[in-house]
Amino acid sequence: MIELLIALAILTGLFWIGYHVTGALLSAAIWLFIKLPFAIILGGLGLVCCITILLIPLGGKCFMFAFEVLT
Repeated sequence: MIELLIALAILTGLFWIGYHVTGALLSAAIWLFIKLPFAIILGGLGLVCCITILLIPLGGKCFMFAFEVLT
């Protein structure tokens, strides 16, 4: 009976570790494949807007929003 309890405790620990590792990998994948490209596009748009004299305030806002997306 004690062997069964030890086996269940080990299995529970492995499931707990797997749950947290999967969550970390999903978080990293979302950052890498969704947030980072979106921030790069916003940064490029901010650069294009800053080149034109009339859209400098909009370009600055794009840079700030791109930084907020990454953090």
